[in-house]
Amino acid sequence: MINETLLGELRHLQGKTIAVVYIYENENAAGFGHYHVWKSDVISGWLKAIQAIHCQPYILDVRTFVEKAVNRSLPSIDYVLNLNCGSENLSAMGLVPSVCSFLDIPCIPCSTGSIIAGEDKYIANLIALARGMNTPKEVNADDPSGIYRPLNCGSSVGVRRGVCNGRYREGTYQEFITGYDLTTPLIYSPVSEEMLLMPGVLILPKSEDPEWFYGEVENKTESGFYKQIAPPFSIELQQLYRDIVRAFAIKTYCRIDARIKCDNKKQLKEMLDEPLAPKNVYFLEVNPMPSIRTFNNDFLYSYNNLPPDGEICQVIDTIGSLWQDTSLNTVLLVCSMLSEFKARCRK
Repeated sequence: MINETLLGELRHLQGKTIAVVYIYENENAAGFGHYHVWKSDVISGWLKAIQAIHCQPYILDVRTFVEKAVNRSLPSIDYVLNLNCGSENLSAMGLVPSVCSFLDIPCIPCSTGSIIAGEDKYIANLIALARGMNTPKEVNADDPSGIYRPLNCGSSVGVRRGVCNGRYREGTYQEFITGYDLTTPLIYSPVSEEMLLMPGVLILPKSEDPEWFYGEVENKTESGFYKQIAPPFSIELQQLYRDIVRAFAIKTYCRIDARIKCDNKKQLKEMLDEPLAPKNVYFLEVNPMPSIRTFNNDFLYSYNNLPPDGEICQVIDTIGSLWQDTSLNTVLLVCSMLSEFKARCRK
């Protein structure tokens, strides 16, 4: 169904200049130690989306972006798409949106505050707990039954059971929740002007082992597990997720990772016969800068399984009527631009 009001708003986005700021793979500055660099499988999807909506891309690495900002040699830019991911230094991860804030340019997907709070697993858990969501309790760092997560690394890098004796020392030590992984993307809807939950994605081991978890090896190899769409969330759990995202001041798109507590797949199946309730879900982290790849991506898997009668599909249909492109990148880009635009109009 085509939304005429939204269609008019979309037309105003055409012709904008969008800077795509990425981390140069061979960058060797002290503050740019990276565990991961997004390459063509990520960047190309965004470039196609920018061209699809008849906007102009301006591509540059982080160092060049900062230097040009300081030297006042940047061209006129309407939006910045921040692809500076994977830093081991939280302050470095906030560099691009901080410069954008200084220049008063909207930065997609989020601000420095959202990045720092979301990537710091300790702070993120405190915020989720304050909002009323279950979080794994802290355990002693030498407890072999617990699980360790680095404060500022994504892609499951450094996550391990028990004591950490390796490269990453700062992190959270929590009880291990027996059960299975659940990841849920959220996206801003320009129709209702709020963050909406996309279908949750269950990540299940091919074995029956409830002690299994999605770790660094699984992330890199994409093996040993399969995915399936989770049943609908209860109204209470949906509201909890929205409250958490609001607390992080995320207003474009993001992803919340959690753990469903249960003893085995049989018990999980019985639990999922009804809407998923907050009592069975334990918060792990919020990802304010989730990677959007063109394949083997949880966000894409969820997007491809959207209910056709939902509000997000109404947005997708309207976008497709104007630009004949409804790829995930295009929809996220358009919704993010409208989120920033509407927020500025309210000021």
